[in-house]
Amino acid sequence: MKRLKTSIAAWSALSAVVSFWLLNIFVPYERMVEISSSLVLGVTFAVLVRWASDAARALRSGRDGPDFLIVAVFSIVLIIFFQRVWVLILRYYDRADHLVNSPISAFIAWMLAWACMLVLIAPDAENGTIPGRSRVFIGVALFIAGMVSGLGLALAIV
Repeated sequence: MKRLKTSIAAWSALSAVVSFWLLNIFVPYERMVEISSSLVLGVTFAVLVRWASDAARALRSGRDGPDFLIVAVFSIVLIIFFQRVWVLILRYYDRADHLVNSPISAFIAWMLAWACMLVLIAPDAENGTIPGRSRVFIGVALFIAGMVSGLGLALAIV
């Protein structure tokens, strides 16, 4: 507990949660969504600029856990940035059917799953090999995905 008291990361998380709920009391819902979305867009852009060279280097070498993790973090932030831009485009064009029903939303989810798979592999990856432990986690992830997809398809048929 003593370490948690001095953790900047823990205190920043607590501050983010508390400040959101305090602001949420006074700021109308629509404005809070705008503020939060703008904050995400700005922070993700700054992260992308900051991590671009490290991610490019890690992507080139890409054989060990730290490389996987750097590429994964960069990719997740890039996907979130792209998703926020996509939402802005949808809103600008008043959620036009051809945009809403395009494959972009599925692509965002697909790429997010890939990036999260890199996070899953990162702790065990070494010199280009993926040990059995990570393969088990990948199997569990794919099993859960298959079950959810199958249930969704079954419910659509009924």
